Amino acid sequence: MKKITYRIAFFSLIMVLISCGPSVSVTDSWKAPDIADSKSDDFVVMARVDDVVGRQRFEQEIVKQLKSRGVDAVESYKKYPDLNLNMQMTPDQIDELERKFRNEGINGIVLTVIKDMKTEINTTTTGGYAGGYYPYFGGYYGSYYSPYGYGGAYMPASSRTYQSDIYKLETVVFDLDRKGDQMVAVISVNITDPKSASEVAPKYAEKIAGQFDERKK
Repeated sequence: MKKITYRIAFFSLIMVLISCGPSVSVTDSWKAPDIADSKSDDFVVMARVDDVVGRQRFEQEIVKQLKSRGVDAVESYKKYPDLNLNMQMTPDQIDELERKFRNEGINGIVLTVIKDMKTEINTTTTGGYAGGYYPYFGGYYGSYYSPYGYGGAYMPASSRTYQSDIYKLETVVFDLDRKGDQMVAVISVNITDPKSASEVAPKYAEKIAGQFDERKK
């Protein structure tokens, strides 16, 4: 019984630690039905984040994931090292930047921005009865007088309150060769408790590049 109790306690601890780790989840997404036509574009990947290292890591991972899907892309910090993504630009400046892209063979943009950040207080509860099971129908039927089934144990209930920082990021994909509306995809993602860009950028990039995957029939 002590071994069972220790195993349950260890399992509960692992679940608590997992719940505290960072998560990357898609909250909303859209892509044009003909987005596959844009896979032949030459994209520049731009990440408007707070620090230089974060920008570089996000751009690197998105480019890596795009190239794995046959999409040609380059990091903005490499191709345009003097470009300040955090500077607010006028419509004329944006038009000039677009012309610069076109003149240098860039006809697609993948732009990532931080839309919002909020803090939430969460409480988790662990403990109670756990570990019981019925190995076969007869075991279930014969357990009428044993509500804990087979092999169960009881752990005292406990609760834990913790704070989570949630960042809302949005990535928009533009095809500059399209007439009219140039947007071909947009995806909103919540990142909870990121410890570093290195930790969450690969997961985020995979979800972004996944917009170019063909729809399952």
